[in-house]
Parts: sequence; C-alpha cells; structure tokens
Amino acid sequence: MFERVADVTEIPPGGRKSVIVDDVPVLLVRVGEEFLAVEDVCSHDGQPLTDGPITDGAVTCLRHGARFDLKTGAALCMPATKPIPAYVVEVRDGEVFVGPPGAKPTPIVVKVPAVSDATPQADLPVVSASTAIGDAVPTPEPGADDDIRLIEALKQVIDPELMVNIVDLGLVYSINRDDKKIYVEMTLTSPACPAGPQIVQQSKMALERLRDVDEAEIKLVMSPPWTPDRMTDEAKDQLGIF
Repeated sequence: MFERVADVTEIPPGGRKSVIVDDVPVLLVRVGEEFLAVEDVCSHDGQPLTDGPITDGAVTCLRHGARFDLKTGAALCMPATKPIPAYVVEVRDGEVFVGPPGAKPTPIVVKVPAVSDATPQADLPVVSASTAIGDAVPTPEPGADDDIRLIEALKQVIDPELMVNIVDLGLVYSINRDDKKIYVEMTLTSPACPAGPQIVQQSKMALERLRDVDEAEIKLVMSPPWTPDRMTDEAKDQLGIF
C-alpha cells in the first residue's frame, strides 16, 4: 500500500526528507526530477543515514563511511556488506507516494566501477598484485620464493573491523622491490575507514621484519576504488558473502 509522504514542491532537487512508511524510518531523496527512497538505517551499525553526504546516487553513513545505492539499496563499500531496503516511489499529481520494497517498474542495474591494475613505480618490477575482480593474489613463478614471503608477510595484517587479512580483502594493489626497499600500493575499504593509519603502520612493520628488507614504503591510493568483488572466495566465505 502506497502512502503519501510529501508534495513535490517540498523537496527541491538535491533535497531530502525523513519520513515514516509502515512504521519504518525512510529517507526520501530527490535527484534531479527523480525521487528515491531507502530505509533510513545503516545495515552496518544501525545508525540513521539522514544527514549523510549524497553523491553519485549514493548516500554515505557518517559514522564509518559505508555507502548505499539510493536506487537499489545495495552496499557499495565496506564496512557494510548487507543492502538496505529500497522503496518504490511514485509521483501522482504533484504528490509523492512511497510504497513497500518490491518489484520495480523497470529493472535496476547496479554499476560497479571496473577494477584495473594500479600503476607501479617506474623501473620497479611488480612481484604481486590482486589484478582482476575476484582473483586471488597470483602464485609467483617457481623460484620466486621472495615474492611469496612478501605476500605472506602482508597476510599477517588484519583489518580490525572485518577481521580478514588485507591480501584476501583485495586491499593490496602492487608490491615492488628495489634492492632492500619495498614499495606497496594499497587502498582501504572506504576513504573514511578509521583503521587506515593502523593498517598502514602494521603493513610497514610486517615487511620491515623480514631480514632482507631495510625499509617499506606504503602508499595509499583510492583509484581504482575498492569494491567487495576484489575479495578472495575465502574472505567472502569468512564474511558470509555468497
């Protein structure tokens, strides 16, 4: 059953309104001339999304940076792994009505940014990287035991919120060596990840514990953006993502 929640004139383009639909808090947003509605509760920690930034058709939770697609409710980045309900919105004679989650008038396609290799530093050979969506970090060629040691060292670094190592999460984009110095390009599950400084420091320490490494330089990059598709199957199983 659809419920009337607002007049079109109440919400200007880019505006929003918190409403109640069937006793559930719902966030109503106007994107251009389109009205979208999702449950006003972050699936990660139960906090309201009402005041979160809205960009590119998604709302971001202010507490931990989880983002949700306003059309589908899909979780677009960690720490959220579960979607939020997306409601059906109809505009009738200048009034906005919101109905329960269900069949959409037209299919909705969630676009996930393509993941491409991070660009390594010049003249430094890439010895390992998670280079394709869903792929595990590739096994080095026979004889490249050093490559395996670097990967295994980084596997000791655990994301404190998700309790999964950063390699299986797909956070490591490239590892390069220049004699006894290691260069790592990696990312975070979200730009607002509060554990970022801790993860960077632990990655540096894990590599510098190796006997033939004098220094490890960790560079954070946000392009290409991380998505859950970068995780290995083991990480997805650990987090209950199927």
